[in-house]
Amino acid sequence: MDGMPSRPAAPQWIDLQVNGYGGIDFNSAGLTVGQVKSVTARLAADGTAGYLPTFVTGDPDVVCANLRVVAEARRTDADCRDRILGVHLEGPFISSEPGAVGTHPTAWVRPPDLALFARYQAAADGCVRLVTVAAEVPGMPDFVKELSARGVTVSLGHQLAATPGELEPCLAAGAKAFTHLGNGIPGMVPRHDNVVFTALAEDRASVMFIPDGHHLPDTMLRVYCRAVPLDRLVAVSDAQYPAGMPPGEYEVCGAHARLEPDGLLWNPARKCLVGATAPMAKMMALLKDRIGLTDAELLKIGRDNPLKLIGRN
Repeated sequence: MDGMPSRPAAPQWIDLQVNGYGGIDFNSAGLTVGQVKSVTARLAADGTAGYLPTFVTGDPDVVCANLRVVAEARRTDADCRDRILGVHLEGPFISSEPGAVGTHPTAWVRPPDLALFARYQAAADGCVRLVTVAAEVPGMPDFVKELSARGVTVSLGHQLAATPGELEPCLAAGAKAFTHLGNGIPGMVPRHDNVVFTALAEDRASVMFIPDGHHLPDTMLRVYCRAVPLDRLVAVSDAQYPAGMPPGEYEVCGAHARLEPDGLLWNPARKCLVGATAPMAKMMALLKDRIGLTDAELLKIGRDNPLKLIGRN
């Protein structure tokens, strides 16, 4: 109506780590184009403008089949083409050690393998944009260098490596980020030489983190936002398929998981988290309300920086 102020558009976030959403799991056999379209539409309705479907360590045949489905969704659906900005491979080139492997199935963890990566990239129709690897695995610096030369962003995560000396070869080879910093590491780490401090002090790589109120305490979120220059912070959801579903028992990454009423999703056997259940919009609201970030700061870490990290700015 004339004279009525227009309502400002809600911010639209970019999420580099979405394993599934609304009961649909990108990592389960039998994924369909319709399901990919459904996830894409629901994420958009919940404030996520663009995202990377994320594939964790698993059976290569299943991973390839599902990558082909995502590629087909991008080819045949305009909304998927606009909103699916690429693919994130979170594994299988990670550590198999307890504490570092998290809830990833250890049977499918693999050392650096360019042939396997090429198989995944071909299945994804060339859309793999981000790969998470563990720095200490033998041969990883050369692997990082090759992926970086192919225009793929490499992030370090699910690893035991902690000291600057252990991480340096991969950083020098081109690694540009740390995956969900503070998670995917053992519960007990050295008090000084640990990956969190190393990442916070590292000027060459961005810090990806999960601000859902479960993965990191508010004190650590404050430290991240104070210690890291704003242009190196990247918020991600790490959403798993129970996101948007009622509390209860689920199977995530081939293992039993429990979704609590407060949104905590965890593996009772391994006593570890198995991803998050909040969309980016809710996480951004948490950072604003509990950490005190401004709208401009939120847009930087929840939209601009993620796009820049994967070369889509």
